[in-house]
Amino acid sequence: MALSRDDTVDVLNDLLETCYDGLEGFRAAVSRVEGSQAIALFQSRVQRIDEGAAELYTAIRRLGGRPAEHGHRQAILHRGWMHLVHAAAPHGDAAILAEVERGEEEAVRRYRHAARKSLPPDLHDLVDDQLRGAEENLERVRELRALAKQASPPAT
Repeated sequence: MALSRDDTVDVLNDLLETCYDGLEGFRAAVSRVEGSQAIALFQSRVQRIDEGAAELYTAIRRLGGRPAEHGHRQAILHRGWMHLVHAAAPHGDAAILAEVERGEEEAVRRYRHAARKSLPPDLHDLVDDQLRGAEENLERVRELRALAKQASPPAT
């Protein structure tokens, strides 16, 4: 059964909030990591997530809905935690990458949940495309985290 217009707007707004979370999370992380690969990835993801947020915003407006203006409250706490992790281990990218990975796992979870909904075909395609992007983000962050862990000196 197809979702109502209001339910569709709710699903899309949850994803828009997820985009806002990703934007803020990657922006916070780029200022805390040292590795050029991580910085380049985070900067490229900010641009792609911003494009995805614009697509969702437009779709919500087209449905007559009111687009979300900020991210999820839990993400604010997560970014605060990322700041504390950085303060405790200011010269290690692995810890920051672990927190970014947690954020991307949450984004993938939210997108997968939305992809299972009975959205109109054009919106389902939009969600699937953005889901693939979130999955790619997660995979790249995991790869970088594995490299950072290998490069980190063992704890004493």
